[in-house]
Amino acid sequence: MFIEDYLKELRQERFALRAVARYVRRSLARARESFVANPGAVRSIWSLGLVFFALVFVAAAIVATLDGLRLGLDLFLLTTLTMTPVFGLVSLHVDLLRDRDGYPLSAVNLPTALTLLRITLAPGIVLFLIERHFALALVCYLVAELTDVADGWVARRWRQITRLGTMLDPIVDIGFNVTVFVGLHRAHMIPGWVLAAALLRYALLMLGGAGLYLFVGPVTIRPTLFGRLSGVVMVGLVSFLALLHVVRLPWSARLAPLTVTAIGVLFVAAIVQVAALGWYNLRVMKGEAARRGVVGDVRWGSR
Repeated sequence: MFIEDYLKELRQERFALRAVARYVRRSLARARESFVANPGAVRSIWSLGLVFFALVFVAAAIVATLDGLRLGLDLFLLTTLTMTPVFGLVSLHVDLLRDRDGYPLSAVNLPTALTLLRITLAPGIVLFLIERHFALALVCYLVAELTDVADGWVARRWRQITRLGTMLDPIVDIGFNVTVFVGLHRAHMIPGWVLAAALLRYALLMLGGAGLYLFVGPVTIRPTLFGRLSGVVMVGLVSFLALLHVVRLPWSARLAPLTVTAIGVLFVAAIVQVAALGWYNLRVMKGEAARRGVVGDVRWGSR
């Protein structure tokens, strides 16, 4: 997460190496101050990590018992190695764990925990796809997508929206989806061009949004109606593709290529939409275009 107060100086100095080093040093100092000011929140983050660690161990033990030690060990190591840096990065941004009124929270709330659960499930999905345990991969994928729906619903329904959750959710979504599509490619379920389209789409979202924030100014881009609908369709297509590899009926071999093509075409359309939206946002932020509401569900500005 960028700190706007420090970024203003960084932009003024045109991202000189010394200015970048100072920005990093000041950001780490601010994170340390947040640790001291809210130790309860830091403890809650790592307590949640410990709970996930125990759950991963139990899942790995079950897999090792039923399918062999190698798969269980790979599941445990891959998942824990993924969790550690994720929880570390979340800890660095504990200052964002605040309620709507800006008051710091002393513990991670349920929506944020569900978001972190989604990224914890991603390594297992990839491993199950590569090892051709398609039923397990499908179950884990559906559970992860349900957490994506649940975290937003719980946050809105119970007024548990936090700046940390708002920042974390789209980043986890991108990381989760990239991981899943890399796994689909490694399992030879999608061709290289579909993976390339997926990586380009998510790179535009992540790098484009970061670039706008870094070099232009504060911006929050909420999902468009097209983005929401395409996400729902994409989940359905990926689930259907995995299901075709589970059931292996006579018509599965004919429907699988059609499903893969539909996924690729949807990604190409999403790339065009993201590129156009990014260009429009850039013009608006630089004052070269008026905010005419061309895209009604996009909001500009620091809030």
